Amino acid sequence: MDKKEQAAQSRSRLTLDLSNRMTSALNEYADKHGVTKAEALRNAVELLVAADKAAAQGLKVGAWGFEGQQRLEREFIGIL
Repeated sequence: MDKKEQAAQSRSRLTLDLSNRMTSALNEYADKHGVTKAEALRNAVELLVAADKAAAQGLKVGAWGFEGQQRLEREFIGIL
């Protein structure tokens, strides 16, 4: 068995129905970041798994940054 056949056997194919809103969001994200839609979804799953592990350890999941001297924080809720 060659490498291409091995790679094909180590993957799963998924059929996914998305709303028009989600399809548009996925297309915009993929175009903006220069990735395929499949790659964007793979990254999203990796992010969701990492967030789930962090939440299981009692951590908050979110984003933060600074606007001038003020720290801005956003907690992501309802996705885990």
